[in-house]
Amino acid sequence: MSGVEALKALRHAAIAKDPIKLFNENGQETELIQEATKVQFGDDDEKKYDLNLTTNFYNDDEPQDLKSVVFCWLEEQTPDVDYKSKAIEHGIPAFAYLQRYDLITWLKGTIDSCQFVKEEKEDGRDTAIKSDTKSDAISSKKHKLDDPQMDRISQFEKESVDHNAVLRGSKNIDFSYLISDAKKFMHELKRAKPSSRETKKESGSKKQPIIIVSPSLTALLSLSNIKEFLENGRYTQPTPGDRPQSGVVIIDHPSERLVSSAQKIMVVDNVDLFTNPDYWNRVIAIFTTGQSWQFSKYNFSKPEVLFQKYQGYYLGYQGEATPHQIKDWNVHEIKVDRGEKRFKDKVIVRDFWAEIDKILINKGYGRS
Repeated sequence: MSGVEALKALRHAAIAKDPIKLFNENGQETELIQEATKVQFGDDDEKKYDLNLTTNFYNDDEPQDLKSVVFCWLEEQTPDVDYKSKAIEHGIPAFAYLQRYDLITWLKGTIDSCQFVKEEKEDGRDTAIKSDTKSDAISSKKHKLDDPQMDRISQFEKESVDHNAVLRGSKNIDFSYLISDAKKFMHELKRAKPSSRETKKESGSKKQPIIIVSPSLTALLSLSNIKEFLENGRYTQPTPGDRPQSGVVIIDHPSERLVSSAQKIMVVDNVDLFTNPDYWNRVIAIFTTGQSWQFSKYNFSKPEVLFQKYQGYYLGYQGEATPHQIKDWNVHEIKVDRGEKRFKDKVIVRDFWAEIDKILINKGYGRS
């Protein structure tokens, strides 16, 4: 049984919500992935897959074994930070956020294809088909030449070519040298100092500012309810199932004092999306629940240092105790009422935006 077949079986079981059973080297069922050697999808006791099989799911351009894929699926509901910590603890490769999210979505059956699952190659079959086709063509041509009439006609026959063949020419040309030339040119271009005109243009087209919220399931403010709160001034309970698949929410914040790019603010809960250090220059606020694991992948992992660089906020319920570390971290508290007492929400949000506008103007997002 191949890893490709095993991956298909896992997807079928995930869609059908069939049980996934792990077995150790003695053939006994276990719940510990780190000691498991085989896996069974569904109730077919005769069909077990070796967890060391290499699948056609790729992470960082490397095919992954079945164990790491099964582990990713079993930890579907686990926050990304906890998932990676468990993977390190069990000695299992952890997938990057984008690959993990795409894989889980594909296994569920929400999408029909996964960009990181490569199609199975069938070189032998393709070669056989091509060989048969070629042999049929030769046989057909030979048959034509046996007929004198066809022989006379074939003297005027011209072989047709498609546009790809014409453009390719009669021999393959290696253009790889152009890649190195292009890289050299781009390197020199980056080193060149921009003109004053270019600098002025860049300052007038700043990128969207960013707010970071905690990925914790206990957080009162998340991607599922922050838009309603900051746009409409009404707090609602977070709903984890309403988290957008992209991991990004755009908040509209119209203001005559700010440039257009600052009037649409990006909100994320996962800094794995920060593929460029420049993203941190765009951060204007960070919401925390007081749990320090949230900052393990931030550019400043110590909260005492982090909240000297960025404005921090803690959202809690009115009348409930605030974690003691919040005050030590120089984090602003925002308190909302429980239940249906929502009349204060608009005032709270208005005061929040007043602070954020000052931060945005200090960062150069104000209209000159």
